[in-house]
Amino acid sequence: MKTLLMSLLAVATASPPTDAPPSGLEICTPLPGAEHLLGEEGPDFIIVGEAHGTAELPGAFADLVCAFAKKGAPLTVGLEFLPAEQAAIDAYLGSQGDQAARSKLLTSPAWALHDGRSSKAIFALVETLRRIRVVHPDIRVIAFDHPSEQGGTSAAREKGMADLLLAAKQARPDATMLALTGVGHAGKSEWTSLGPPFPAMAQLLPADRTVTLAFDVTGGEIWACRQTAKPPQEECGARAVPARTPQRPRGIHPGSARKGFDATISVGGSFSASPPARDHF
Repeated sequence: MKTLLMSLLAVATASPPTDAPPSGLEICTPLPGAEHLLGEEGPDFIIVGEAHGTAELPGAFADLVCAFAKKGAPLTVGLEFLPAEQAAIDAYLGSQGDQAARSKLLTSPAWALHDGRSSKAIFALVETLRRIRVVHPDIRVIAFDHPSEQGGTSAAREKGMADLLLAAKQARPDATMLALTGVGHAGKSEWTSLGPPFPAMAQLLPADRTVTLAFDVTGGEIWACRQTAKPPQEECGARAVPARTPQRPRGIHPGSARKGFDATISVGGSFSASPPARDHF
């Protein structure tokens, strides 16, 4: 792991790989810095924290998966859906991706949400995984969310999510685990904004075999929902995000301004909001 993190420190000056992708992976865009996560000394778990509702972050995650697929590595990909969605996901991944298959997947309960967890970008990620699977069959996709007994998250939810990832790793020990989740679940630090703090999901994974990635907050818009008080209802839409970090070239950069993360993904520009997939296909 020490070797891996030292390699990440070289990403700012490293050149992206120049080898052409194999047939069927031309849908992928190279993600500079991904190459430093590959190799024999790579981590068992790569946890990417996102802000739900952007077009760019799920796309960057898809390109990270592609980088591993290009190397022929066995992969397990975790998505923040409840396990009840597993059958619908598996059915779509095994389909031709036609309109009938798309419509069937979108009738699954997860896609009835109006926030960024059911966005067009997440649907596009699932479609990319389907295409990768055609040429790289040694890939599995798992739904690893866990219900919470309270709004948002809880200690039980974090443990449940970690347990599902650990079980998936045990089932396929040779496969690298890449998981996309909300950034709060992804750090190697507690939920300090909640009282009392409790371990985040990634904190319950083997620390020396886990790499966590946050993201540069470069402004733009995300698709998000909020509760209104009068009358009680959910308001969803594109919402402005103030820039908090300078824009950097697209790719994976070493270190993070956010506590509990090993590296940072930059999307190379501002965010754009990704609305619900069910309403826009």
